[in-house]
Amino acid sequence: MWQQRMTSSTQGSVVKEMARIDNTTRIIKRFEAGALLCAMLWQLVSCAGTQPQTDETTTSVSTETDSADNEITESSGVPADLDLDGEVITVWCTTEAYDILALEEQTGDILDDTIYMANSAVQERLNCGIEFVNSGYGSSTDTAAISTLLLADDTTYDLYLPVQWSGGKLVSQGLYLNVADAPYISFDKPWWDLDYMKEMSVGNEKIFTLVGDYSRHRTEMLNCIYYNKQLYEDFYGDGDGLYQVVLDGEFTLERYKQICEDVYVDIDNDGAVSLGDRLGAVQCWNGHTMALLYCSELRITERDEDGIPYLVMNTEHNMDIIRSVYELSRETTGIFYGTEVESINGEHQTERFLSDNAMFYYGSMGSSSTLRDMRSDYGVIPYPKYDENQENYHSMIGETMTFAALPYNCQKVDAVCAFIEELAFEGYHNVLPTYYETVLKTKYVRDDSSGQMLDIIRDNLVTDIALIYGSAFGDLCYAPRELIKSGSGEFAAKYASLESAAIASSEELIEQFTEMD
Repeated sequence: MWQQRMTSSTQGSVVKEMARIDNTTRIIKRFEAGALLCAMLWQLVSCAGTQPQTDETTTSVSTETDSADNEITESSGVPADLDLDGEVITVWCTTEAYDILALEEQTGDILDDTIYMANSAVQERLNCGIEFVNSGYGSSTDTAAISTLLLADDTTYDLYLPVQWSGGKLVSQGLYLNVADAPYISFDKPWWDLDYMKEMSVGNEKIFTLVGDYSRHRTEMLNCIYYNKQLYEDFYGDGDGLYQVVLDGEFTLERYKQICEDVYVDIDNDGAVSLGDRLGAVQCWNGHTMALLYCSELRITERDEDGIPYLVMNTEHNMDIIRSVYELSRETTGIFYGTEVESINGEHQTERFLSDNAMFYYGSMGSSSTLRDMRSDYGVIPYPKYDENQENYHSMIGETMTFAALPYNCQKVDAVCAFIEELAFEGYHNVLPTYYETVLKTKYVRDDSSGQMLDIIRDNLVTDIALIYGSAFGDLCYAPRELIKSGSGEFAAKYASLESAAIASSEELIEQFTEMD
């Protein structure tokens, strides 16, 4: 059983000892009961990128499809004979992470049970215990809590699970371990997002944060757009037709703008785009605008051959993107641009979408629960491209996504790396397919095109180190959003006023990374 840490050290020792003693018995009783269920679910969904491997030096799990001839074998990076001899891995969790990982028993909910069984499988395979600790801190307070522990050289916790927007900033303080050369973690495998992890660091040989499928947050928090199939059919004749527009590479800012204008009706007859009208979309000044900008390939930094970031924001292409997103947001008949706090804007867009009075809904993969009461059918698509010359659609991820990091003073590096590799491996092969099947596919993924949309959204995640570290790059990442909110789309003068400070602060950050091992 995984329990929140007891308050006294004695109780904590008892819990650890009990975890060692009853680990095997608990797994036999519960894991076997659910193994068949996981195998059946895996038959329904095949994760993109899985390739057969027969490396005898690594552990492997075989999952059968409808035909024995189509058996798929995937291997983790952990040696088959590795035995942690009852070692307990103690994981510090923000409340958000604890709630989705620390399942003490099977509940009957298929997703919860799959997560529970994945945890059990890792314990059995490695002969270890897991102690997920609810820190009691959320995304706005986890930075101070972790800093306090690690600056005091506390070694209680073997792994930390904070959230990106706050906990990520501790990387530059040297509080996390560089795991670029750590054992067992197979960064080239699809259960890890190597590009994203590198974007959170400086230099080619440094990785301090782990982003992957050990938690469903990596998928659940991906930005996407929902659309009303019935409205689309009313105007364009085929409710599924927008899928083909996406697949043809033609879902651009201009196409999106045109659809919003086509469906607009001034229902309340006030002569202005308002919440009483039928809309293309309700757009929030913050998150929605940020996603439109960066999914259009707005870039603040690029990297040199040594992996060192440098500013590239002052380009004609970036200025064109900002101007286009401004015109879409503030000058499109059919888009209600909200300047209120995000929660209020969110309520407005949910009400309009659920009542069939908006074509589009800005959300995330996890938003399907919000749309559970939707009467009309809806689909999911990626954010639009800037134009048809943009090669790929992109998605961003919510800033409260959980990542994992080993503390700089970790006492069990090999064991922790084996644990997190196996947990990500299990997440990719079992939890992720179940999440697709139960949370996503049961609501809107009812055809092959919808499945393709999910793959496009998941496989093209984008970020920028200047987004992650914000103030260390002069808050350049927020400046276009603020300019659009103020009623302007001309960014050149704004950038000129921010550039010197951004260069100075970014050089300081780069120096901090350079000095770390």
